[in-house]
Amino acid sequence: MMKVIEHIELVGENVIVASLQEEHVEALFEISQEPAIWEFLTTKVYTIDDMKDIVTAALKMKEEGSQDPFVVIDKKTNRIVGTTRLLDISHADKKAEIGWTWYHPSVWRTYVNTECKYLLLKYCFETLQYNRVQFKTDGRNERSQKAIARLGAVYEGTIRKERVLPNGYVRDAALFSIISEEWGSVKERLEGYMAR
Repeated sequence: MMKVIEHIELVGENVIVASLQEEHVEALFEISQEPAIWEFLTTKVYTIDDMKDIVTAALKMKEEGSQDPFVVIDKKTNRIVGTTRLLDISHADKKAEIGWTWYHPSVWRTYVNTECKYLLLKYCFETLQYNRVQFKTDGRNERSQKAIARLGAVYEGTIRKERVLPNGYVRDAALFSIISEEWGSVKERLEGYMAR
């Protein structure tokens, strides 16, 4: 299996998407205290040890080549405001999923998510030359589904009973994707949003 590049830094006008490091645990824990962040996510963070476990597991999956985790830094404040990942990476099939994305509520519905996704999609389609990037979200998470659709991703359907959450709830997942032929128009759309 081909391993992902050791350290990546994708720099935009307002956002930096940089490879996750062990030293990011405290900053991520600090911004993770708002319960609304975890409402629809597949895990919960209660203690700094929970965050350490998440970061350790993410870095192990990076080493194995199946994921590439990042922190999202707001250039205006020079602070970490969230995290995201490339998941289910397949260089052979030229595809990945963007997921495990969460931000501190102070940056919800701001430029942060748009530019973060723009940088990741540009990296996937233009640097890695992928054919497909997909997104999955909890079927109940309307805010996330609207944000994904706003990017220009195509809704492909619902994966029924896709996962059991820590509280025992069996969730359905909404599946979206962008394929390489669509990237040009999606890129233009996102650049339009960012120019506003």
